[in-house]
Amino acid sequence: MTFNWKLTERLVALGVFVWATVLYLLTVAPTASFWDSGEFIAIANRLQVSHPPGAPFYMLVGRLFSMFVPEAYVSLAVNLVSVFASSLTILLTHLIIVRIAREWQSEDSPSTLERIAILAGGVIGALTFAATDSFWFTAVESEVYALSMFFTAIVVWLIM
Repeated sequence: MTFNWKLTERLVALGVFVWATVLYLLTVAPTASFWDSGEFIAIANRLQVSHPPGAPFYMLVGRLFSMFVPEAYVSLAVNLVSVFASSLTILLTHLIIVRIAREWQSEDSPSTLERIAILAGGVIGALTFAATDSFWFTAVESEVYALSMFFTAIVVWLIM
């Protein structure tokens, strides 16, 4: 019986995603912050026009998140767009780090210690990025930067 590394890698990636999601859910802004986030909440809730250059895709995604909640929770619902986009970004960051580390391996079949080191590197890199000040700050309030980082991570991951 051999050890299932593919399952282990998927479980570690899931753990990274869950850790980031819990971190951001525990610290998400329940209402509008004193920043552009209040404007993004308002435009998402009522499909209004934002300041230039605007953020039409963010507005539509925010509208989807705010459509099905009571008015008292609209701010929180739109803030959750950033929470989930950031959590997915952290997941993709972990996968990117693991992929890069695999490319740098000297052998085709890595040893158990090398596999553990690669997974640990992915976890440490992704979770460190998750807790950096600027990323965490945009992950817990309505800002377009979290969604932008998510799409950037998707593009890098797809390229690899």
